[in-house]
Formats: sequence, C-alpha cells, structure tokens
Amino acid sequence: MEHKKILMLNGSYNEIPLIEAAHRLGFYVITSGNDPKAEGHKHADEYCPCDYSNCEAIYELAKEKEVDAICSCGNDLGAISASFAAEKLNLPGHDTLANTLVFHEKDQFKKLIEELDLPSPRAHVFTDEAAAIEHMKTAKYPRIVKPVDLGGGKGIQVVENFQDGVRAIKNAFRASFNKHIVIERYVRGKQMGYTCFIKDKKVVFSYLTEDFSYLNPYMVWMAVKCPEDEYLEMRNSITKDVEKIAEYKNIADGFLTIQVMISGKQYYFIETMRRCLGNFHYLVMSKDTGINFYDLFIANEAGLDTTELLKKYAPKKSLSGFMGIYGYRNGTYDSVSYDFGFKRRIWGRKMLVTRGYEIDNYLYDKLGMVFFTFKNRKQKKKFLDERMNLFKVNYK
Repeated sequence: MEHKKILMLNGSYNEIPLIEAAHRLGFYVITSGNDPKAEGHKHADEYCPCDYSNCEAIYELAKEKEVDAICSCGNDLGAISASFAAEKLNLPGHDTLANTLVFHEKDQFKKLIEELDLPSPRAHVFTDEAAAIEHMKTAKYPRIVKPVDLGGGKGIQVVENFQDGVRAIKNAFRASFNKHIVIERYVRGKQMGYTCFIKDKKVVFSYLTEDFSYLNPYMVWMAVKCPEDEYLEMRNSITKDVEKIAEYKNIADGFLTIQVMISGKQYYFIETMRRCLGNFHYLVMSKDTGINFYDLFIANEAGLDTTELLKKYAPKKSLSGFMGIYGYRNGTYDSVSYDFGFKRRIWGRKMLVTRGYEIDNYLYDKLGMVFFTFKNRKQKKKFLDERMNLFKVNYK
C-alpha cells in the first residue's frame, strides 16, 4: 500500500517530533530547507533542498512531488509558504494566505486588533526609515521597535529616548525581510503565552503559561504552565476575544498562540502565530493534557479528522515547562551544572551542542533545553523565584 506524502517545510531539530508524528499517522515524509546537514532530515523518508521562505519554490516542489499534505515548520515564513502552496494546490488544513499573513506579520495582526477593538498597545507601521525616525521625535517613551516578519526576538528593542530609538529603527529595518517595522508603546508587566485549539470557530481547549526571559529580554527562555484555575477570568476573556477573531476572519481549524502582557488587571495582545511552537513546547503541553500535540498538529494540517484526538484532552494538575540553556558570555562550552532540587524535577533534555562548542553570540546561541514538571503551585513559585540560578554553563 502506497503511503500518502506530506511535505515538511524544514528539517531542523524542531521538526523531528512533527516528522515522527507524520510517520505515526502513516505519511511518507519529505523534508525541505537549505541545510542538508540538519538533524531532522535523518528522520525523514526523503530530503529535497528548498528554501522554506520562498513561497513559489515550495509550491513548485509540492506540485512536483504530488504531495497530499503540507506541514509548516517552526518559523513564521514557513507558515506563510505552506499556506501559499496549499491554497494554490487546493490542499486542506491551512488558513488562506491572506489570513496567514494576518497571524504571522505583526503589522497585519495589529490592524486586525484595532478593527475589533481588542486590548493591545496602538501600533504605528512604517515602510520608510525617515518617517519612523520623525515619529520618534514626538513619541512617548518607552517604545518598542520590531520588524513585522521575524520571530525569536530578532531585531526587537525597547527604547527610552530618541537616540536609542533611531538606532533601533535602523536595526529593525536591516533585519526585516519586507522592510516593514512596527513601533508601539511598551507595556511593562508579566508576559504570558495563551495557546488554544480552534475547531469550527470555537476554542476547544486552552493552555496558559508564564513566560520568562534570561539575558536576552526579547526572547522567551522559560515557559511554565499556569494552574487551570489561575487567571481564570482573564483566560475566559481571551477565549471570547479569540472566538471573535475566528468568526471575523473565518479562520481554519488549528492551533493559535497569542503572546499576552498583563499590566495591573488589564491584558494586552502583543503577537500571535498559528505555526508549531519551538523549544519542543508541544512536548511539554502534551504531558499536561493527555493529547499528543504533534499528532494533533499534523492531523489538522493534513486535513484529517481530529475529533478522536481532541477527545483525549484531560488536563492534569501537573505544571510542566521548558527552559533553554544559554551561556552568560562568549567562549568555549564545557558542560552544564544544575541546581540539585531543580534537577530532580527534570524529566527530559535535548542538548544541541557538545563539549568544545564555540559560543560566539551568547544572547541567541541556544545550547540545549530541559523539560521539567512541578507538582503544585508552591513548588513552582519556589523554583521560579530562583530561576536565574537553576543552571550554570561551565566554560573551558
């Protein structure tokens, strides 16, 4: 019996659980991407070099291989290419290209939020560097400057004055693929991650995390589940807002994640995405919910019936999370030491480098990840209060 074929738009370590899920669901997996040495390709049935950010090239590859399904990767540009190709080939499981751009380009998402009058800092979008600098002359600080089309904190900066604002604008324009940037009021508060699954425009379940940064303030380094009864009123309000978005844009079934900032009693929508989350975050979420999120993601993007998978949702009292391992300076990596009490809570590790690796950009250079579970909110608070001391990178 010939297996149906699915095109996976990258083959990094982030895609390995997706590839394995696709195999469990009976697919022949073709990976793409520019790096033939990427770890994920070893797990696939076939590798075809192709830039996942090139919509036309991905479409041509999918057509040539006569695939039955396309799976976006852990990158916003890959999600856009997947939607572009799926729309042209009439494949199921994806938003329209127009909707995908709304959820993966910051300026379009901000426009949607304003149309629906949902809580979010007002955004100013610029395609001209001089106009952005002119705006900074009368702006109230602090402001945050972002490229509209990048994730992982790339090109983002919070600024407190005009001089820093000019530098941030130039940096954001250099980083942006589309040469679009957003400038908005910076909200100080607690950062949260709201992930949900939408079916028929309704939220079937949601998963809320507290998110933290390490030395790089613009990248999530650690995320831990909130108890089901915590922030309940806020979570219910966000769910209503998400369903309003789903109805207004007539979006496809699938996952949706929103970065939320809480300041006082008010929450603000910051960014959103509909792609697979990085850092093996779905592995952690699966442990707390009873559903294999990777199976669910693949099934949905392949247009399969997700009804039986969704029936497995059974949230547990456990509070799981992930933590990225980063150095505190550049240098030669040797090993990692962990706090003894925290080490007992760790149930999984994924190191991306080996001893002798040269760290040359410690703010972005992820060395690995650990996955852990806290038994209750008291234990969670104890370790989160000490989060900056839970591990130490040792140098040669």
